[in-house]
Amino acid sequence: MKTQPSTLNAVDFNYLDASRIFVVFSDTGEYVERGDVAIASCGLPVEELNWGFLKPPYTDLGATAAAVQSYFADSKLPFKLAFRGDQRHEVRTLETKGWSRKSDPTPCMTLAMPESFPAPPSPLTIREVHTHGELVAFREAAFRGFGYPVAAAFIFLGDRLLALPQVRLYAGLAEGAVVATSMLVATGAVAGIYWVATAEGHRGRGYGEALTWAAVAGGRDFGCDIASLQASTLGRPVYSRMGFEHVVDYEYLHPPEP
Repeated sequence: MKTQPSTLNAVDFNYLDASRIFVVFSDTGEYVERGDVAIASCGLPVEELNWGFLKPPYTDLGATAAAVQSYFADSKLPFKLAFRGDQRHEVRTLETKGWSRKSDPTPCMTLAMPESFPAPPSPLTIREVHTHGELVAFREAAFRGFGYPVAAAFIFLGDRLLALPQVRLYAGLAEGAVVATSMLVATGAVAGIYWVATAEGHRGRGYGEALTWAAVAGGRDFGCDIASLQASTLGRPVYSRMGFEHVVDYEYLHPPEP
């Protein structure tokens, strides 16, 4: 069944709000938004965390892309353009101007809010993060699970997250340590699921799935109708088994070579 544009727009909004939270509440990042584009910059030379998201409907893609390029040129940071895959045919005009595809698309998946949720597997227990100490354990486990430098975790996942009303953080504990994580960002009808990570030595036990369910259940508390997430190669089969459906891809363009 084809997903309605209104649903895709709501999912986009959630994705952008989560990105805004990630960079604005960091020590180095910045988020800039206008009608045709949203720009997220982590402030560091990490291309995957610096991008401009093209917002449909498009008016002048050439001017929009140039504005994003100028923004990152000023800060001398690598970046890419992101756009929703159902708009691919319109974005092709940029490829004729030297923009190129070098990154794999990111699948976006959604799930209608279920009425019940499975219990986590033993011995895993899931707790919502409330204190600074719990947040430190959460962010270190999340960064380690994603293969990011743990020493940089404090830059992006700071204490201010705990005060945001639309955000919940979940930690999965086994043997007294945080071994799995997830984050909920609720916006209207959409429960966005982020930071689903499992420590390498604890994978294959259903922990990531359990933390995903915890965040989805949190979305129900907010009155959300659907859950959405961006799936990794490792996570996509798990999400499909849970009932998530692939609705669209987020695709990327890299700037012309100088």
